[in-house]
Amino acid sequence: MISIAITSQKGGVGKTTVAVNLAYALARRGWNTLLLDTDPQGSVGLSLSERARKCPGFYDALRSGGDGVGSILNTRLPELRIMPAGQVENLFELKPPGADARAALARMLEALAATGLDVVIVDTPAGLTGYTADVLRSVDYALVPQQAEPLGVRSLPQMLGALQQLRQQGARIQLAGLLLTMMQHGQHESAEVGRELRQIIPPRLMFESTVPRDPLFLKASGLGVPLGLLYANPPAAAVAFDQLAAELESRLRLSATDDTLIPTRLMD
Repeated sequence: MISIAITSQKGGVGKTTVAVNLAYALARRGWNTLLLDTDPQGSVGLSLSERARKCPGFYDALRSGGDGVGSILNTRLPELRIMPAGQVENLFELKPPGADARAALARMLEALAATGLDVVIVDTPAGLTGYTADVLRSVDYALVPQQAEPLGVRSLPQMLGALQQLRQQGARIQLAGLLLTMMQHGQHESAEVGRELRQIIPPRLMFESTVPRDPLFLKASGLGVPLGLLYANPPAAAVAFDQLAAELESRLRLSATDDTLIPTRLMD
């Protein structure tokens, strides 16, 4: 099982949009995928389901010492499941003093791996406060959405520095890549940010895929569906996540463990 945190020091970069749509794209490609919400605001639940907003989940498991497996919710796509954030008792004190969150997270991820999952996509809140630093110390990879706007780039060195510091402290986390979000190719400043980042960031650290700024994301979120389910024919912006999923398969060396992921030939 591979665990990937969608994380950024800056808010408003599209973390939940990326988490929801990437998890859906991976599941559509045959991977048994869990979308795990560690945002105390319950952003995944707000985006997908009223039921998910009311069910116990991640924070309930941490408080009780459980592994959270019993809080996993099925979706209509068999390969995609969700663990909501659950109930947060105190937004001003998200991490009780002395809480051994790293050990609890390690137990949770071990239990999740035993359920046959291939990938866990972890949606995190903005910044590195609360449990987020412990999440980053526990997962395999970080995927960092980077808003394609001049102001958004200023927090990038801090985020990359934080990941490097975690690795120096012994965490196994690696950078899966930077993902340009809210890209506006017809807008000079946005396109310039993308061009400059690709000049200074090594190609292995940036995804070729980009997520456009598109009002359909708001519409999909309002209706509680991934963008690929908004219409019978997925809109063009949804293709970005299929491309991103394919890039992740290559970068992280995701490979089939059984015959379920072997394509069926149309003709012998």
